[in-house]
Amino acid sequence: MVMEKKNPIHMVVGMSSGNKRDYYDVLGISKNASQSEITRAFRRMAKKFHPDMNPDNPQAEERFKEVNEAYSVLSDREKRRRYDQFGFAGVDASPGFGAGDGGFGFEDIFGDIFGSFFGGSMGRSRRKARQRRGSDLQMPLSLKFEEAVFGVKKEISIKRRVPCGDCNGSGAAPGSKPQKCNTCGGMGQVAQTRRSAFGTIQQIMNCPTCNGEGEIIKKKCRTCRGSGIVTGMEKITVNIPPGIPDQDVIIPVKGKGNIESRGAMPGDLHLVVDVQPHQVFTREGSNLLRELDLDFLQLLFGASRVPVMTLEGTIIHIKIPPRTKPGTPFRVQGKGVPIFRDQNDRRGDLFITVFCEVPDVASLPKDQQALYKELFSKRKEDLLEKQLSREQHLLDTDSDDE
Repeated sequence: MVMEKKNPIHMVVGMSSGNKRDYYDVLGISKNASQSEITRAFRRMAKKFHPDMNPDNPQAEERFKEVNEAYSVLSDREKRRRYDQFGFAGVDASPGFGAGDGGFGFEDIFGDIFGSFFGGSMGRSRRKARQRRGSDLQMPLSLKFEEAVFGVKKEISIKRRVPCGDCNGSGAAPGSKPQKCNTCGGMGQVAQTRRSAFGTIQQIMNCPTCNGEGEIIKKKCRTCRGSGIVTGMEKITVNIPPGIPDQDVIIPVKGKGNIESRGAMPGDLHLVVDVQPHQVFTREGSNLLRELDLDFLQLLFGASRVPVMTLEGTIIHIKIPPRTKPGTPFRVQGKGVPIFRDQNDRRGDLFITVFCEVPDVASLPKDQQALYKELFSKRKEDLLEKQLSREQHLLDTDSDDE
């Protein structure tokens, strides 16, 4: 379930003085209680009698109103002094709840309950009105096969919205500066009050004068036209670690996304990695794979030192035993991909799969061509018999399956 965060709504309900209880009795405190004791008592009583905690309970709703009124007076030092001296006659008949004179709203009462669900933001929405976050950017990052294996520092250019350099992001023309909005007092939010059958409702909304900025720019910067933000190109260096996975990788770069408005926090940059294929090597996790074509004589009689090029560009040698079949893999330990973020700098292995390269007899010297022809003529009948036997075996197997 997705919960929508709404602006807090404060109820303001007046009460007649004819049937009022003593405010200290309402909160269950003594007349010499400290401000912290008054606040703790209010929170305790407000939680107990809040309508959301007591649905369809008119008595609890009346007690809740009573608690709010008592707190709005006793939490204000001047009103408390007048109340202690003159009683109800010394204070406003309907001091109100959340009317801007020290009262607590719903988010203050239940902030400790719901704080974990809303990141502790309740009760601080006004102070954080301008702490907006910019949008994230996403762009592709093409890497060569070797760069993904061994790591690289890449300098890339990104197009993003950043603070204007001419006005330092203030939006004001050089030599001037933004002024505090008189409507909201620089808070960026104002209270809208209206009456209903249940009393007076006060809703917090963005200031219409400054559009929630808390500041007014009288002389705007010509470059950014008062927004404080411009679009520009920026070069950044991205450090690609060795052994980065070659599929479905997104590299986050914190704080390199867009800044949408003055005073806002930047979003992040997400680099979608695309690793280019290699002509010789492929990859399986931390292992490298490649194929190696050998002459059939090398496979038949073996070879003690067959040179093989590694991805680093160095030459290693492997030994081919006699009668090696095509498709046989040979493993070279520690010549694969560096294991991603391994503290011991370990690497995977290199697997070399050998295949038979059919010789181009016509390009050989005539004496060697004669040897191939002589060998083939001597084995011609044997090869035909062997091939016929294999085909007959396949036919018999197919008949058995039916």
